[in-house]
Amino acid sequence: MTAGAALLGGGLVACSTVEQLNAGEKLQNAFDKLGDARTIKIDLSLDASPADLVAFGEAVDEPIEKQAADLLSDLSISVSVSYDKPLKDLKGFDSGCGAAGEAGGGTEGAAIGYALNSKKDGKTYADVRVVGDKAYLKADVRGIAELAGEDPGEIDRALEEMPAEAAPLKELFDGKWVSVGLDDFKELSGQMTGAGPGAGVNEDEPALDPSVLQHFCDSVKGALADNVTLKDLGKTGDADVIRVSAPIRPLVKSLYDSFSTVAEDLPGYSDGVLPGDGALDGVPNRNFHADVELKDGQARAVTFDLAQFADQEGWTAHLPLRIGISGGGDGVTAPTGATDLGLDKLQEMFAAMDEASGYEDDTAYPGDEDFGSGFDTPALPLTESEYAQLEDLGIDRETAEELNQGGLGFLQIKALGPELV
Repeated sequence: MTAGAALLGGGLVACSTVEQLNAGEKLQNAFDKLGDARTIKIDLSLDASPADLVAFGEAVDEPIEKQAADLLSDLSISVSVSYDKPLKDLKGFDSGCGAAGEAGGGTEGAAIGYALNSKKDGKTYADVRVVGDKAYLKADVRGIAELAGEDPGEIDRALEEMPAEAAPLKELFDGKWVSVGLDDFKELSGQMTGAGPGAGVNEDEPALDPSVLQHFCDSVKGALADNVTLKDLGKTGDADVIRVSAPIRPLVKSLYDSFSTVAEDLPGYSDGVLPGDGALDGVPNRNFHADVELKDGQARAVTFDLAQFADQEGWTAHLPLRIGISGGGDGVTAPTGATDLGLDKLQEMFAAMDEASGYEDDTAYPGDEDFGSGFDTPALPLTESEYAQLEDLGIDRETAEELNQGGLGFLQIKALGPELV
């Protein structure tokens, strides 16, 4: 998020017309002020009433039921990231690129939180945090069921049928905190994908060359500078508003060109993943805009009217998407009293639930003797970097291709290395 903010500010300030310089400088300074904080929070919600949502659905001939409109207008999603130092001291913050690909950038030293909230009463339906080497989760499962129009009583009946080993899951359903070690989660994930015990921990995953990432960031900033225009709309209430506009088709084409320069180096990339140039012809050939609110010189929100994506222009009904931005405030911390779900507990829980369900397929589940060996999941195509790593282990390309086409992913093939050479 911090890199994205710097990209937005830095890219737009690069706009060359004289009349945009003041607006661009004001926008850059607004995002720079976030650098003094150790925590940044993004809130995503629809800035519309239920009646607005229903009217928009009618305007675009895609009706929205009142219950769904009530739900969508009330919910917000928040993402918070806390660092152990001010954002401005992070590598790559000033430029949005810079040393972003070097050690010490990214989310190192960060605590991350995700939450699903009610705007009406401030209630939190789900709260996920990643702090240090653990992930924490608390959810109002019954409340979420009610939101979806389901009977919460069904949850209680399901809980009664769960085996004793599933007690930690029951605590989660009762709205209590549970935690899991990240290494345990990786281990479990590796086993469940058939890579075998230990495959999910400390693996040498391929990474982008920092020079490739630098080129990508510079390309994105160039795309913004070439296509985006700024206009200072003055005061609206207690906020200054800067309108960011762009002809959407040329901007999408420029961003597509920027992404395609690094796509082949991304894990999981294969021919055909990106659409051809002809697919971009369907992008509307008109100007889009978003309004950035600034209060006391600091970025407060970005609002984008989703009605701009409609097939026709001139809708009288609107659907504003609001992205609230705030720096500072309480940091993301580990909750107290969380029930720890170690790897053994997780395996026992899955195995007990499997047995209780009477599942008789040959598929392996945590706790089975051949744990993780029976899953039939699609494998991502291998990248050139992954082929090179496998060749270093003595696995030739032809063998790797055959295994990959047979459904094995990079980590699974890597785990088989000693048996293949």
